[in-house]
Amino acid sequence: MPATSVQSPQKQLTYYTSPYSPYCHRVHIALEEARVKVRTYEIDLRPGFKPAWFTKVNPTGTVPAFTYGGPVVPPDQPSPASLKLAESVVLIEFIADLYPNAPLRPSDPELLARARLFITLSHDTLHHAFRGFFFRGERIESILPSLEAFQAQLAPEGYAVGPFSMADVVVAPMVVRLMRLAGYEIGKYPMGEGKRLLKALGEPKFARFMQYYQSLWERPSVKATWDEPTNVKMWRIHPNVTRSTSAVGH
Repeated sequence: MPATSVQSPQKQLTYYTSPYSPYCHRVHIALEEARVKVRTYEIDLRPGFKPAWFTKVNPTGTVPAFTYGGPVVPPDQPSPASLKLAESVVLIEFIADLYPNAPLRPSDPELLARARLFITLSHDTLHHAFRGFFFRGERIESILPSLEAFQAQLAPEGYAVGPFSMADVVVAPMVVRLMRLAGYEIGKYPMGEGKRLLKALGEPKFARFMQYYQSLWERPSVKATWDEPTNVKMWRIHPNVTRSTSAVGH
């Protein structure tokens, strides 16, 4: 379980984030598991709204990102003396290094290897299904095989590799969004496919997937970092998942 008392980083740590990004959600969960309080700054990712200065933090202009160390300065004036870090998995590993008592990196070498392998394989299973459904508008028949393959990667019980680890931190945001947003029929898929997906995942064939989702959904760090009203609002207007008028069910 997460550490019981809230900690502060030894050096200044500023977290640049966006409230609806699943990649930022990963880092937020990791920080919650570590029970560390950091300074956060939200970046508006809408075209034309992203601040030009943010490339001083991350030249690619993407979130999540950290500045670490250096003087304490306003977040929109990042110091050249601070370490600049980006990419969600890199940030999770960095948190695990800073806070080794957090349940992120397994101490057992075999479990650690399994967690890292799970993260890598999830890109071709869960991530593929998520993007296919919400961004490409595929029907459930196209994504269920990927979700079945993801289920097969799970440990027989418990979390992804048994005990909670960074593997769960990486996939939790997409598992939660898949289940929650489908109920609102948000995505490019034809209207009605969201409820079809939830019905299919409720079949015995996906019992382990649903057990895993429930474990994630009940995890305090996931609950504390999931803002459903904000996510529903922002994903409804996300230009890359907005449904065309022709995308209707048959």
